Amino acid sequence: MSITSERKENILIRSVSSVKTNDFSRKITPDTSVLIYDVDALFKFGKCECILSSVVIEEINALKDELSERGYYARQVADLLDTLSKHSPLKNGVMLNDTMIRTSYNNTHPAVSKSLVMNQHDYKIIACAKNNNATLICRDKVMRTIARDFVQVEEYEEDMIKTEMYKGYRRQVVPESTITRMYEGKLWNVYDLYPNEFIIMENEVNSQHVAVGIHKKGMIIPVDFEQLNFHGLKLRPLNLEQKMFLYLLQDKDITCVSAVGQSGKGKSLMAVDYALATVHSRLFHKFLYTKSVISVDTREELGFYKGGVEEKLRPHLQPLYSSIEYLYKDELYKGKERLSVDEKVQQMLEQDELMFYPLANIRGMSIFETAVMLDEAQNTTNHTIKSLVTRLNDDAKLIVTGDIEQIDDKNLNKYNNGLVHLVEAGKDEHFIGHITMDIAEKSIRGNLATFGAKKL
Repeated sequence: MSITSERKENILIRSVSSVKTNDFSRKITPDTSVLIYDVDALFKFGKCECILSSVVIEEINALKDELSERGYYARQVADLLDTLSKHSPLKNGVMLNDTMIRTSYNNTHPAVSKSLVMNQHDYKIIACAKNNNATLICRDKVMRTIARDFVQVEEYEEDMIKTEMYKGYRRQVVPESTITRMYEGKLWNVYDLYPNEFIIMENEVNSQHVAVGIHKKGMIIPVDFEQLNFHGLKLRPLNLEQKMFLYLLQDKDITCVSAVGQSGKGKSLMAVDYALATVHSRLFHKFLYTKSVISVDTREELGFYKGGVEEKLRPHLQPLYSSIEYLYKDELYKGKERLSVDEKVQQMLEQDELMFYPLANIRGMSIFETAVMLDEAQNTTNHTIKSLVTRLNDDAKLIVTGDIEQIDDKNLNKYNNGLVHLVEAGKDEHFIGHITMDIAEKSIRGNLATFGAKKL
């Protein structure tokens, strides 16, 4: 029996006749996006009657053939529904642990049809919820807004991180003796720092006396930024947050580094610079760049563009091309033979230094001795992050960057995207490091970019 996730070892599927159906005081109708963006959703509803509109199953059927992350997860949901229907036709209902799941083909309601002119699938799902006196569970803000005029509505929150996002550093005012003990190698982790968490210590007497430490194996050790290795790098860190990011990248004991911050902080630029430098120095075999291609609209689907994977991905890879253009601007524009950015990237591809794949294509790969960068990770789901992380051997390095304030996918937000899940789940691990780049107020791009980010 095939189920969506390896974690479903203790699931219980049984007939509805084995329970008292009047035990279910709560009825819910989930929107399609709930199942697609969290393929484990049906395992998380608890004791209730979960009524699946037939429209939801039709939409999953339409999505399952897509060669995209969304298509992959549609196939996962379809696999689970197929397993459940083998036990009992879904129109009759089937028990999945404590949740009774059944389908409903009653997707019209006079009040909904009369009020809403456009014949949208969303409206049919709302009608289904109203016909069954169920609460609509939905991720889409606009759909929730419309649905509240007809039924009870709840936002899907089972995959949300509800704690304050881990920053990767903290500030602490300390006695001078504490700073001294740290430099003497005698400062234990008295501040309960997470592994690889920085601490910025300010002398309580002299605020200009600042020292930076990091938690390693129960001790807080001093961070010596003078020992950063700039061999092969084209950039130098301009501020403390960039120094901390580079420090984590160069730590050989850390196999995954994540960086969060608004546009203009240098996250992607520094990550690309580091990755290419490590390839040139033979620390890694190659640099693999990837990003989510869950599209904002249908014109952005990979299948829309002509050519192979590289040509299809080109419109999605502008952050990478912009970074390479900046890093190699002297070679591109000041050399004897002027090169285009596309020609420079093509050189790297032909020399097997650089490769890029959509996330959906990485499943099934085994990645070793490679610097891997997932850019704009705020547009991924928790399951997408998992599918990438499980591909890497420990001799590879994963760099994950993103800005949780710039989420393009309407079904994701700052609390449920894959980036925040990675940061939260990884903060206890000694082989994972994170930095939130919010210390410096100014964008590295200059005054105009800083003005735009803060005042427009």
